[in-house]
Amino acid sequence: MLSNETLKFGEKLASVTLGIDKLFRVEISSNNSMDGLVVINMGKSKTYEIESYDEARSILSDMVKEALKLPEVDRRLYYSQTCISLDSFCAYRQNKLNSLTSQVGMFLHVNPAPASQLEIDGYCKELRTLLTQMGYTGDLKSQAVKWEEKNLVPKENVKEVMDDLMKVAREKTGTILELPENDYYKCETESGSAFGARSDYDRRCVVINIDPILTKPSLKHLVCHETYPGHFMQFTLRRVLYERGLAAADGLLSVVNHSSSSTFEGIADTSMEFIDWVENDDDRVCEILRNMKSAIGTTSSYFMHALNWEDKKIEDWLRKVALVGGEGAIQSRMRFIKDTSRSALIWSYWRGHQGVYDVWNRVSKDDRKRYFDYIYGRLHTVQSMQLFK
Repeated sequence: MLSNETLKFGEKLASVTLGIDKLFRVEISSNNSMDGLVVINMGKSKTYEIESYDEARSILSDMVKEALKLPEVDRRLYYSQTCISLDSFCAYRQNKLNSLTSQVGMFLHVNPAPASQLEIDGYCKELRTLLTQMGYTGDLKSQAVKWEEKNLVPKENVKEVMDDLMKVAREKTGTILELPENDYYKCETESGSAFGARSDYDRRCVVINIDPILTKPSLKHLVCHETYPGHFMQFTLRRVLYERGLAAADGLLSVVNHSSSSTFEGIADTSMEFIDWVENDDDRVCEILRNMKSAIGTTSSYFMHALNWEDKKIEDWLRKVALVGGEGAIQSRMRFIKDTSRSALIWSYWRGHQGVYDVWNRVSKDDRKRYFDYIYGRLHTVQSMQLFK
């Protein structure tokens, strides 16, 4: 149960966030390709009328002081970081926070260092060991391509496979979380996207980009990440618990470059473990490749926005280090990091999974229900999640 003070604070924060979103949308009204700050609004909070970013920053400065007086320790930490995150977004719009690494640190509250070659090499070593044990031969690239070919799902079969996997994932998720009745997800496919997949909550649809080469284990991961028990369940439980008076109103908003972004992605990326669906070596290979993809994403964004590498140089680097996915995956990644609203956000996947998995890995089986209540019932930063005990 959250205190009345915290519930009231969450309502005020939702209104202020919508006010900042309104300011931003006026600025970008001529650019149809850009999202607002708030990308999903499941609530009915009134928009706080804010005239300028300076006014917004003054309001947030006062709210930090309010946040630090809240009864719950984890809410004091989370909400103070959230106010700093929103203030940093305002500073960014005022051209006062131009460094990519500063944006990563201040928007997301995670380590802004990109993945190093040493860390990427560590994933490669782990992957090579596993693929060799599975009987794949040749150098690592050859092994990975052979594994990909063995597990390939043709583009025309993606929707059918996704729909079948969603049925299994939903059933498994029902053993750990309360499922919504008569509320289901469907699958659609698209090309030319910056995303591997995206969850369209309003339409109850997971949209898969079929440009990259896709495997059944990777689709299994995307099902968990985007639907059960990932983003669909995150959104659904936030709404249900708010309606029951158990969750705060700010949880009804999905906000880009936000203090909660990393744990939002980290929960989704760890969700296969939540439902005990890592069944075999193919799943384990996919998990290593997913970690590599997230790590490489930070490095490629850093090359583009911090070191000012040309596109061709980054693409050549990606072709060298990315073991699977083909040219479609490379072009999708380039579209993602070119979007200035996503260039810092890409850190949320790698750092978010690290933060969530570290806590999950120490939770006993007997304590998992309380853990799920903690991570699905309220928003978190990587730091506030560590307070679970």
